Amino acid sequence: MDARGSWHVIGPLIGLTVVGMLWVTNRPLGALGGYIDLHDWLRRPSGKIGWRFFFLVGVVGGGVMHSLLAGGIHPTLTYGGFAGSFGSPLVEAMLLGGAGMLMGFGARTAAGCTSGHGITGTALGSPSSYVATMTFMGTAVLAAHLFALLGGGR
Repeated sequence: MDARGSWHVIGPLIGLTVVGMLWVTNRPLGALGGYIDLHDWLRRPSGKIGWRFFFLVGVVGGGVMHSLLAGGIHPTLTYGGFAGSFGSPLVEAMLLGGAGMLMGFGARTAAGCTSGHGITGTALGSPSSYVATMTFMGTAVLAAHLFALLGGGR
């Protein structure tokens, strides 16, 4: 059974969330801001943390709640078709860790994450968001093809 929500319900809810965030906070929706707020607060705890951190907690908490309601959390060290593709769990962990660092660096360099640019920025007609979205989508397609050529996802 597929536990995901239907696209014709989830899509409009995402759109309403983007509009709601702009209306309430006058700030764009994006996950990177929560990580930045958390990082800044951990470096200099001031007792005050931004709303974006609580948004991040809600996203993670919502995922955990959904997992619990859908039958429980089943932790694993596998990552879809990536598992077993490079012969060593250590190599796979290093590749995934490196990819995560590159994504974080790219998000900070692009002044936003995929959700910030791809959902909010393009909805607002931001030219830089269109460029960023085309860049990360093109890179993802290229990486997927390269991964397939190297024998990944057997």
